Amino acid sequence: FHLCASRGRLDCLEVILAHGPDINVTDGTGFSALHLAAKNCQPECLKRLLQERLSVDSTDSFGRTALHHAAVSGCLSCTETLWDFKASLDAQDGDGVTALILGAQMSRVELCAFLLDRGANPNIQDSQGRSALMLACESDSAETVEALLRGGANPHLADALGHHAAHYSATAGNQRIAQLLQNRAPGNQR
Repeated sequence: FHLCASRGRLDCLEVILAHGPDINVTDGTGFSALHLAAKNCQPECLKRLLQERLSVDSTDSFGRTALHHAAVSGCLSCTETLWDFKASLDAQDGDGVTALILGAQMSRVELCAFLLDRGANPNIQDSQGRSALMLACESDSAETVEALLRGGANPHLADALGHHAAHYSATAGNQRIAQLLQNRAPGNQR
């Protein structure tokens, strides 16, 4: 069942679903078929599982939802499907991480823009106080930083160590990111 979902074998999934399995069962790592479909970018299987009334926001053993897994894999089509089924955009895993934070960390600019356009909160901070913007700066992705700033990300948030997005940008050494952040400083906002 899990293998069918993770490999995109909709035909196999249909046969198993016809026999009424427990669709919420998890594998040895705590993943449901839904999580594996999102993680492996299998939007057709993901949609079919959601049509079986699987909880769109069910969590794995790490507290991550299918949307978290879609963000890590960069699967925009799975993200769109999850949105269609009313996935919580701001669900936080066991470390306080959201799908937007993961997408920013992985430099998934289109996925981040999609989430922001649908109301994801760009200023949620994880358990270490890191925001999506901080991690986009650290990942050296000017395009993601730009999308987050357009989406309302606050460059003045501080993490648990007192570091702001500019500190993360300095670590990466990207002058374009530094300029984007400077343009958002008080008195420079456009």
